[in-house]
Order: sequence, then structure tokens, then C-alpha cells
Amino acid sequence: MSRRSERSARVAFAAASAAMLLAACGAAGLASESPSQILAAARTAVLNASSYEISGTGDFGSGIDRLDFKIVGTNLNGTFGEGASTIDVIVLDGNVYLKAPAGYYTADGVSATEAATLASTWVEATAGSSVAGDFSSLSDLTDIAAELPNTGTLISKGTGTVDGQAVVILADSSDGTTLAVATSGAAYPVQMRKVGSATTTFDLFNWNALTPFTAPPNPLTLPGG
Repeated sequence: MSRRSERSARVAFAAASAAMLLAACGAAGLASESPSQILAAARTAVLNASSYEISGTGDFGSGIDRLDFKIVGTNLNGTFGEGASTIDVIVLDGNVYLKAPAGYYTADGVSATEAATLASTWVEATAGSSVAGDFSSLSDLTDIAAELPNTGTLISKGTGTVDGQAVVILADSSDGTTLAVATSGAAYPVQMRKVGSATTTFDLFNWNALTPFTAPPNPLTLPGG
């Protein structure tokens, strides 16, 4: 359970870190700015955002191939997937909650009987516990802020559209990673795409449109958690 929790945490808190990348200037004329100016505008916009959603598919490592997280402040609510398994996760005020199918647990060595008991039940790791600490300490998978600006030369790839949204596209010349930033309204990031053994794509949306969420009812608290 702990190893799997660390894995989902890496994605979950990475998503929160990704939010601290980019944001709000009036984006008029953004496409004519330098790549560093565009990135700075995006960073300012994100830092001023109260909420957003990040959805991604691709190769996140450790078997994770998709995610969809709603971020409100420092809290998170959403899902991540590993093949046939889709796992619900909530991070709220430092407490971590997971709800997963039996196959998620049996793949990690839990007996079929125990997995059947845990299946589709919310499991809680309380703030300050070792499992919750694992979640809060791992934040590199979707850290867009660290991905683009710090590896190679950032260049402009011109303008385009993503899901009907007009964007300016930045690229990391060293590895082909691209970042699309909205050119109307606040300079929010719209999509990031990274090419490796598989193409991993993140879409970012619902900026400032989400409401706070609550903890699931009657979770099963982990021993010592």
C-alpha cells in the first residue's frame, strides 16, 4: 500500500506543483512577446489562480497512464489510472484518501480476501502519517515549471489552437517538449506535450471555476495513519 501511495502521490502533488507554474496578465499581444516573457506571464497567471483542472494521458512511469485532477488551493480531488484500474484520490488539508478496485491491491501483493474488503472503500492516511508524508514529498512528474524553462533553450513555435482556444506555443529545443499558452484573457497554460518513449500530454482548464470539496464519508483509516 505504501509503495502504491507514493506512486499516486508523485502524480497528485506534481499536479499541484504544476499549477504553480504559469499565469495572469492581459494576454493582448502575447504572441509577439519573447518566449521568456510569455513564460513569465503564464507563471504569474497560475500563481494568481484559485483553482484549475489537469488531465493527462501517456507514460507517467510505474504503470500510470492517465490522470485527471481538480486542484483547489493546495487540495486535490480526482483520479489516476493504471491499465484497467482507475483509482480515486483526494488530498485535503494534508489528509490523503484513496479508493481503488481489488486489482489495484492484489497487484501489490495484498491477498484476494483483503483486497475484496478494501475494494471501492475509501482508505485514509491522516496528515502527519508516513503515508500522507510520502504523498506530500513527491512532486516531480507533472511539474511543468521545472520541465520547460530549465532544460535547453526555450523557443517560440508560433500560434495555433488547442480545443478551439487560441494559443502561442513554446518549445524546449533540447527535447521537443511544448507548452501552449492562451493568447486571450489571462495567460493560462492550455496544454503541455512531452515526447519520449511515449507522448505524454497534459491539458489544463477550468481555471478559477472549481469549488472546494469535502472529505469522503466514513473512510477506513490506515493503522498509524
